[in-house]
Amino acid sequence: MTSERFPVLSLAEAFERASRTERWVFHEVISSSITTLYGPSNVGKSYLVASMLLSLMVDGREFLGMQPVDESKDWRPAILCTDPGSPEEYAQRIYAGVPDANALDVPMYRTGMTKTPEEWRDLTSLLIGTGRNFVVLDNLNGSTGDPNDTAAATVVYDGLDLLVSRGIPVVVLHHETEKYATKRGAAPMGTGVPVQKSRAWIQVRQTARRRLRGGNTGLYVQGNGLAQPAEIIAQPLAGPDYRVLSHGPVEPEEQHEEAGDESQAPAGRERGRKALTDAQAAAMAAVVAQEWPEKSGRAVAGELAKRFPGVLTESTAQTHMTGNGKIRRRLQREGDRWSLR
Repeated sequence: MTSERFPVLSLAEAFERASRTERWVFHEVISSSITTLYGPSNVGKSYLVASMLLSLMVDGREFLGMQPVDESKDWRPAILCTDPGSPEEYAQRIYAGVPDANALDVPMYRTGMTKTPEEWRDLTSLLIGTGRNFVVLDNLNGSTGDPNDTAAATVVYDGLDLLVSRGIPVVVLHHETEKYATKRGAAPMGTGVPVQKSRAWIQVRQTARRRLRGGNTGLYVQGNGLAQPAEIIAQPLAGPDYRVLSHGPVEPEEQHEEAGDESQAPAGRERGRKALTDAQAAAMAAVVAQEWPEKSGRAVAGELAKRFPGVLTESTAQTHMTGNGKIRRRLQREGDRWSLR
């Protein structure tokens, strides 16, 4: 028996799909599932998207120094726009990169607020019917109407999963208010759903890191399947072009370093392990709720230490799972089960 509401895959079907599906569109940066790009307005997220789409569609173009993992695929992207003026802005950015962009096929749909499963089913049918195989949602706030509305955000991400389940990667833009003070590696503003539902989440910000020219674009990349966070620092050039200045993993001891920050990086290996970023703590809380909801706090700490050996010991995991610990305060205990706040 099959159900449109609850689609099912057999074990063999799931293994076959995993075997033929690349995990990444751009290696260890843009997932073949859902990737969320977040950061303040005017930090350059839409320029990054324009650069990404051009790399998918135009032979030889790079996105932050990378070619798509599947260079032979005929990529047919679409952009879902929630804000007035977004289609025109994207057109300007894309034409700035490729002046003869008339031949490029990038439909931009004005979707506005989309808070019901029925709307997402209709939108999925429309995108599949027109042959789209890569989708950008700009932006989450416009779709939900409220960045703190967990129920609305869940509907949006579950709707996007209808696309992912059909092999269509999705990139979500999440615009944060300029008043939301963020540190390097901080979790997205508002509900924790973007971290819980994304396979990769990327903080985009302007950076003035030591030894690098100020005013560059910094991408702090985290995700499931990544052994540790990575960071890309790129110099914006004309239009949607960038020159990559550095790209590499972030060691635990480095994760709180910031030029101009009065706080110092934690000293020593054990202290470095304790220095969880907000995004790491949110991701770990999501793992607890999904994979170990019925285990005790002590048992969960042991599992976290095994899952994240380069970041946590069992002792530090217990610290973060008790009282006002970074992981514990993102969880609530309902009866004998953990769930996200």
